[in-house]
Amino acid sequence: MSRTQKDSAQNTKTTTVLELVKRSDGNFDLFVNSALHRGDIDERWLPEELCVRFGFSGIEYDAMLLEANESGRSKVVC
Repeated sequence: MSRTQKDSAQNTKTTTVLELVKRSDGNFDLFVNSALHRGDIDERWLPEELCVRFGFSGIEYDAMLLEANESGRSKVVC
């Protein structure tokens, strides 16, 4: 089966990279495709940003938060 240019355009998908960075004051910065989306986010508001706005599940959120707390940053490609 050959793939035409028209078919290829339908199969392309934009990639979004989310990066959560823990600041020295304990708050977080959220970057979307290397651009600051939200800065100085208190940990209690992270579920709203990641789960409500970006659709992450509780397990995905927990994994991102754990990695950010341990290494200072967490990066996810969606």
